[in-house]
Amino acid sequence: MKIGVFGGLFDPPHIGHLIIAQHVLDEFHLQGVIFVPAGNPPHKAGYSPYETRYAMTALAIEGNDRFAISDVERTFADKTYTVEIIKILRRDIEDELHLMIGSDQWQEIETWKDPDELFRECRVVVVRRPNYNVVEGSKFYDRITVSDAPLIDISSTMVRARIRRGVSVRYLVLPAVHEYITKNNVYRS
Repeated sequence: MKIGVFGGLFDPPHIGHLIIAQHVLDEFHLQGVIFVPAGNPPHKAGYSPYETRYAMTALAIEGNDRFAISDVERTFADKTYTVEIIKILRRDIEDELHLMIGSDQWQEIETWKDPDELFRECRVVVVRRPNYNVVEGSKFYDRITVSDAPLIDISSTMVRARIRRGVSVRYLVLPAVHEYITKNNVYRS
């Protein structure tokens, strides 16, 4: 069996995340996709608390029995690295893991912790993102699979900015996520 692993801040999770996850699930005949909200990623700063992002992600995937969520990064006090998370997931999952990353992340893959080990632990599926090409220059290029998922020009950054400006995010996030954001006053100063 093959299982997708989709990590990210999910701050907030938007429909682009869900479309991509479903597309990759179907494209690569995966049995399911595990969403892994990031705990304390080394390449990011200034994000919402873990509990908030986890709750929104759980709401976003609710109702899709092939989507699951993992809280594996919840208890990490220090920086969290993808290779370590994959190794932890492998303890409980014997299936082949397919790590889903965006082409923006692909461009930084050589700066990640132990990328050689990461490629030994799982298959890497690169999903194209607008303005980020899947360049062939990396020594890992022959070890990736590039998804034919549609380009979706929605980002969590854009969703947060719209909320801060008081502009509607209807159709960008699921209604349950929007309700959570509104009820908990997430992203408002």
